[in-house]
Amino acid sequence: MSLTKRLCSFLAGLALCGTCLFTGVCAEAAVPDRWQGEYQAYGRTIKVDTEITVPEKTIFPILAVEEMKELSTEDIKKYKEYFEALEKGGRKNCFQSRYNLIHIQYFDHKSHPDASNPGLVTTPAHMLPEYDPDKAYAEDNDLTVNEALDLVRKNIQLIYPSVDYKIQDIVLYDRTKYRKSGKKLDDKGQYELGCMQLMDGIPVAGSIHDAFRHERTRHDAVIAGFGSAWGLVTDQNNFEYSYTLWDTVAELGTPDQCLPFEAVKPALEEMIMSGNIRCVRHIDWGYAQYDLPEGSKYEYVLVPAWVVWVDWADDSTEELETDAVNGTGFYTEAYYYKPIIVDALTGKATNPNDESEGRMLLPESYMKWVADQ
Repeated sequence: MSLTKRLCSFLAGLALCGTCLFTGVCAEAAVPDRWQGEYQAYGRTIKVDTEITVPEKTIFPILAVEEMKELSTEDIKKYKEYFEALEKGGRKNCFQSRYNLIHIQYFDHKSHPDASNPGLVTTPAHMLPEYDPDKAYAEDNDLTVNEALDLVRKNIQLIYPSVDYKIQDIVLYDRTKYRKSGKKLDDKGQYELGCMQLMDGIPVAGSIHDAFRHERTRHDAVIAGFGSAWGLVTDQNNFEYSYTLWDTVAELGTPDQCLPFEAVKPALEEMIMSGNIRCVRHIDWGYAQYDLPEGSKYEYVLVPAWVVWVDWADDSTEELETDAVNGTGFYTEAYYYKPIIVDALTGKATNPNDESEGRMLLPESYMKWVADQ
């Protein structure tokens, strides 16, 4: 049976039992806590045991958004002086605002001169897929996950008091050590936090500009970064952050019926069985960012959608390295770490190999709310 027929049959069955659709409310009873399953595909066993995250909200409106406005020259000067005044003899503090990106770094001590020589030293790194936010995980570091996030939040809210984030990814960096002797160069491990901007409590879980493999441009990279924050945190005296924000321009309306996860899961299972999805990292019910057609009143929108971050392989025979981390903190497989964005109205999923013109544009299913403006 084809995917379309299976999906239609599945939806029909759900409709009969009255649990097919969200009706303006993401009812917790309709959403399982986890996607758990085991699949045999192309000689591999793909095990899925991933939490399904749903915000504690009842309304999920479609938002027209724009890039955050750049800080004024006066504000840049003020915050630059603020962070520079905190210097305690460490590396030079930094506050920058360029191209709608805020970058802050603050260290209370200088790094070891050998720390930046990859031939001599190594900094082991690994993902922390699930965690207790009130526990500490970085090597020889008492800072808990929540405390690390609070430090990120504190320094963002110093400049934008109403903005908040939640964690999407955590990479743990162990203490840097010499490759030969194993001697450690620093006192504590670090957290690297990848965070999602919350729009009235709803996370910006993914961007259509991250969703495809081909012809990725600088514009794609810039737009995909909006609504996210990155933080490298050791403690309150040693941190580095970068972040960009979406500002809401208008609320365009609220879909009254959205598909629950069980209704969109068959599209994802099809991608597992085709040998493309190798690992399911995150499942979020939140906002996905899309572009609007040229000539529209607005340029960008956030729409409610299922956003599923996966490890993706173009070729079913290709073997991928797993759980590696590159120099920026995300996977060396960042090349294939992608969001699958599932239309919450139709169940249609993006395909990273899509090269069609207009693939960044808002699906037609959501356009009536834009057209009404």
